[in-house]
Amino acid sequence: MKVTYIGHSGFSVELSRSVLLFDYEKGELPQWEEDKPLFVFASHSHRDHFNWEILTRYGQRPNVRFFFGNDIRLGAKWLAQRGIDDSVREKIYRLSGGKSVRDKLGDAGISVWTLASTDAGVAFVAETEGKRIYHAGDLNWWHWESGDGADDLENEVMGKKYREQIDRLAGLFFDAAFVPLDPRLQDSFDLGLNYFLEKTDSPAVFPMHMWGEAETVSRYKALAKNAIYADRVMEVKKGGQTWNL
Repeated sequence: MKVTYIGHSGFSVELSRSVLLFDYEKGELPQWEEDKPLFVFASHSHRDHFNWEILTRYGQRPNVRFFFGNDIRLGAKWLAQRGIDDSVREKIYRLSGGKSVRDKLGDAGISVWTLASTDAGVAFVAETEGKRIYHAGDLNWWHWESGDGADDLENEVMGKKYREQIDRLAGLFFDAAFVPLDPRLQDSFDLGLNYFLEKTDSPAVFPMHMWGEAETVSRYKALAKNAIYADRVMEVKKGGQTWNL
């Protein structure tokens, strides 16, 4: 399994028979064999998670499927304005939280199910070729400092919603997981990541949504309270990095 960091929350996972692409925003995409089935995920419509150009680039491939959060609206007029053939909609699954779908392209079958985000759209659990992969999208424990516009009650409700969703994953093994570690949350930046690590068995967890602040992972690992998780957290720093798991 080859994991490539593209940028922000964008990753690809290449397996022996298929490729998964998550939350592409911008950046250089890897080159894959044309005949490999391609499964493209976009968790929600925010511009740092969804770039409509993936439909232009891959929409006409016969061996592609798209799994989108259902807040991504793809009407015929919208597609036409961007030069995208309306037939691409036949290859798109639009999913809300708590939904599941199965598909098969060639000899690559995939099962996808979702969690509801604490922001917009969904988080994905994808199972294919004996691998289970998690991509959080914007499902995170968004605990903002009071000076950033949040109050204690809002933070308490947010924490409860996040824990409820992650508890659905309790005890599961993930071969790779992509989870926010957002430096804008200041001292609370690691709440969501640590709760995910506590509840799941995930030996390779990739921080994301770090807004180009490469030192965020080093900051996380330097905290004594995170030492029990540090060896499971991958050193994500810049687009183009690859890992063979």
